[in-house]
Amino acid sequence: MMKVVTSLASGTIVIINTLLNFVMRRFSMAEQHETQTKMNVSVAFKLLIARFFNSSIILLLVNKDKAKWFKGGDLVYEATVLVGMLAFYAPFMELLYIPGIMKWRKKSAEMAKGDECELTQREANLLCEGGQIDPANSISNFMNMIMTCCFYYPIIPVAIPLAFVSSFCFYWVSKYSFLRRYKMPDMFGELMATFFSNFMPWLIFV
Repeated sequence: MMKVVTSLASGTIVIINTLLNFVMRRFSMAEQHETQTKMNVSVAFKLLIARFFNSSIILLLVNKDKAKWFKGGDLVYEATVLVGMLAFYAPFMELLYIPGIMKWRKKSAEMAKGDECELTQREANLLCEGGQIDPANSISNFMNMIMTCCFYYPIIPVAIPLAFVSSFCFYWVSKYSFLRRYKMPDMFGELMATFFSNFMPWLIFV
């Protein structure tokens, strides 16, 4: 029973991480950024910090008694479940692509109406074009997974192999989505790539 409750708690953390996307984006909207790239870097960095705190630090604060870390249903089990969820949640949701399913169902419903369809040409075009890429959400999800796996690696050795497998899945699923599902993205500068590349050495502190 304890393990079931722990698994539900880990699932709740993943759900909260998803909802944080809307909260942090609202905070960044109040800022005045010169470019869309800087806006996305700001959102991604805020999301990364909030998600890492929610995924890693809170679990450690809740489980302060080190003697109980390796008992069933405590920190090690809960962190293992969480790391597993973080490793495959983002690639799975990207592969599932719920917005695309909803758009396909709406398009099918409108096509079934035949001559009674009242969509304008612009509305029909919007239904047929791909979705919009959210680079801030994607990169913060990926970086949070890497940081969380590094954080728990001393007590969960399987975290690093999971991070490798997750990175492999994330790359190929994202590549497929970019080529087959999303419409042409807005022009971005190189700031986001260089910012998070330069941020990687700070994982030492994690």
